[in-house]
Amino acid sequence: MKIVFFGTPEFAVPTLEVLAQKMKVICVVTQPDKKVGRKQILTPTPVKVSAEKLGIKVIQPRTKKELQESLKDIKADFFVVLAFGMILEKDILEMPKYGCINIHASLLPKYRGASPIQEALLNGDKDTGISIMKMGEKLDQGPVYLLQRIEIEDLDDLETLSKKLETLSAKMAPLVLTDIAEGTLYPLAQIESKATYCKKIEKKDGEINWNFDSEKIHNMIRAYNVWPCAHTKFNGKEIKILEAKVEKKETKIEPGKFFIEDGTLKVSAKNGNIIPKKLQLEGKNPMSDKEFLNGYKAQIESQKSA
Repeated sequence: MKIVFFGTPEFAVPTLEVLAQKMKVICVVTQPDKKVGRKQILTPTPVKVSAEKLGIKVIQPRTKKELQESLKDIKADFFVVLAFGMILEKDILEMPKYGCINIHASLLPKYRGASPIQEALLNGDKDTGISIMKMGEKLDQGPVYLLQRIEIEDLDDLETLSKKLETLSAKMAPLVLTDIAEGTLYPLAQIESKATYCKKIEKKDGEINWNFDSEKIHNMIRAYNVWPCAHTKFNGKEIKILEAKVEKKETKIEPGKFFIEDGTLKVSAKNGNIIPKKLQLEGKNPMSDKEFLNGYKAQIESQKSA
C-alpha cells in the first residue's frame, strides 16, 4: 500500500518508521523548519529528520494552498496523519483511495484537540490510549476504527506517557491500515454528547498557583515536565520544578513558600506540600533537590526568619 504520512514532532517518528518498514511511504508532509533556541538556529522537524534518513521525499507546505498543490499528482491508498499541525480540508481528505486516517492520543471522544496527553495527566486520569479514526472536516470528530487503552501509572509524566503512547501507535497503525484495505474493519461514530476538548498549551499555563490543591499542582508538574514546565519564583527568579512528590500534610506556612523540614526541601500548598526532586533555577542547569539545598539552603532559611 502507498502511504503519505503527515506528522511533525518526535511523537510521530516511531509510527513513521514502522510504516516505512512494513508498507510504502511515498512521501512525508511536515511543518517548515523553524528557528530554535537563543541562537535561533533553523531546525528541521523530528519527522523530517527521520524521513530523510529513510530516504523518503519530504514536503513542507506553509499554507493549505501549497499543501493542496504539492499533493495533487500523488496517488496514494492512505493519508496517515499524526500530530501534523494543520487542519486538512475536504478536497485533501478525498484524495487517497481509502481516505485519511488520523491517530490521536486519547480515548475519543474524550480530549479532542491539541494536548490530550497533558490533559489526561492534569486531570489525574487512571487511563488513556490511542484512537485511530477516519478523518472528517471537524476537529477529531470522525468515526473511530480502533481504540486501545493503557494504564496511567502514578509515576508517569508527559515524557514517560508519551513514549508508551507512541510505541502503541506504531504497533496499531499498520494492522489497522491493512484491515481497512481488506474490508474487515469499519469505523463507529463517536458519541457527541461525551466529547471534551483540550487547548493548545502556552508558556503561561506552567505558572503554579500555590493556592491550588497540592495534588492538582503535582499533576501539573507531571503534565508539563517537557514544556512549558511548571514554574514559580524563588528569590525573584523563575524556577522550574521538573519532578516532585506530593505530601498530604497540612502546614501553617504561607502557600508557595520554600522551606526545609527534617532535611527535606518542601513548598507549601493547599491540603499539603510539594516535595521537589528535580529543579532548574533561571540561568542554571537542572539539579536534584540535594544539589539545590547545597547551594541555596541559607537563602531558604533566611526567608523563613524574615
